[in-house]
Amino acid sequence: MFAVFSFVGAKMQSLARVFASRVANDGGTTESLNCINPSYLLSQASFLQIPSGVKATVAYSELPTNGNGDLTWSRNSVANRTQSDGSIGSVAANVARLSYMYGSCPALLLEPQRTNSLRNSTMQGASTSPSTLPTNWIATLGGLTQTIVGVGTENGLPYIDVRLSGTATGTLSTISFESNSQIVSSNGQTWTGSFWVKQIAAPTPPNSYSSLARESNSSGLNLATTAQSFTISSTLNRITQTRTNSNASTAYQNFSFAAGVTIGQSYDFTVRIAAPQLELGAYATTWINTTNAAATRLADTFTCNNIYTNGLISASGGTWYVELRNNIVYTRDANVIGLFIGDTNTGTTNSLAIRGTTASRLTISKSVSGSVTTIYTTTTDTVKLALKWNGTGVDIFANGVKVVSASSFTTTLMEFLGHSTTGDVPKFIQAMALYPTALSDINCTALTT
Repeated sequence: MFAVFSFVGAKMQSLARVFASRVANDGGTTESLNCINPSYLLSQASFLQIPSGVKATVAYSELPTNGNGDLTWSRNSVANRTQSDGSIGSVAANVARLSYMYGSCPALLLEPQRTNSLRNSTMQGASTSPSTLPTNWIATLGGLTQTIVGVGTENGLPYIDVRLSGTATGTLSTISFESNSQIVSSNGQTWTGSFWVKQIAAPTPPNSYSSLARESNSSGLNLATTAQSFTISSTLNRITQTRTNSNASTAYQNFSFAAGVTIGQSYDFTVRIAAPQLELGAYATTWINTTNAAATRLADTFTCNNIYTNGLISASGGTWYVELRNNIVYTRDANVIGLFIGDTNTGTTNSLAIRGTTASRLTISKSVSGSVTTIYTTTTDTVKLALKWNGTGVDIFANGVKVVSASSFTTTLMEFLGHSTTGDVPKFIQAMALYPTALSDINCTALTT
């Protein structure tokens, strides 16, 4: 028994060494090579992607070792990720993001296209001497005095420290990240605002803290505002708020930080505000840096072609394993195909797909001649999936349980592993594998446990 384990361990170390050498020779970079420690079953895959190596347009796969399983990556814009030390950092255009948001081993992060409509999320123009808010930001202080007492960066996020003090003559002291007539919007749109915040000092704190989502008419006059209360602490935390416009005359959108105060009462408190964002969509995505204009992060997409021709799956069937993190309930911006294995590079004709439909976790669907059927909806935040097909049907395993048995699915020569160009919801791929046969139920159970 010891000899078997020693052999498997040595094989895994060899796999990591071969992988690191191949990536380096190709001009790529590696991270967290210790995470290339697959189980025996994963080590037997024809294709194995444990996120550890990247360069522009390529996310390297450990198997096959000749590079036929490397993912061709596309996102023609810079983007941010959570780095191994927990800070936020940027990666260049078309470089896959290895995100450490969920642990010491990174996951491949895929996000849809989004725009930060706030022109200045990086505190341009902010100063402590003289005390000056970032350019384009607007304060309505309710009688309090505003003093910028700090400008800097924490965890990779630019911030200002704002001291608000004095006797209140109103009920709110607000800091808006734009004017009320800058960000164009319309009735029925859903927007999500976000910023990071922490308490620096509070000798006499306000009654409450909240974020304010506001829609205005063509003159910039307020039509409706929704407040969302939050609790502040000494740790920098992200606050998010989603709101759907509901006025026919809506023309503009805005987002603000607010402190609730009482007229005639005296206050003295200091807060840190970092990296605000306002994006058209039903949920917050990673922060998008802006300096003097709105900025767009394009969608992450990838493809791996010729998976049948290269023997990663076969005409008689195959098995597709995927481990996902952050598989939470999202209200989708669009119903798109997501991750897929199919006979076209869009996955829309004959395919198996991991996708979003409505306000739910990710679902598993099959597409036969373009007709889509949902066959399973996932139920957990972290999910390990195995889809196996044998020419006539497909079985699905989730977290060690067979959840779908022999759903009708006629095998085609599925040549493409990929991700929809329209994005869908954020996904964190912890690991992915292919096998050229339909594995046994016992092995699929073991893979997903």
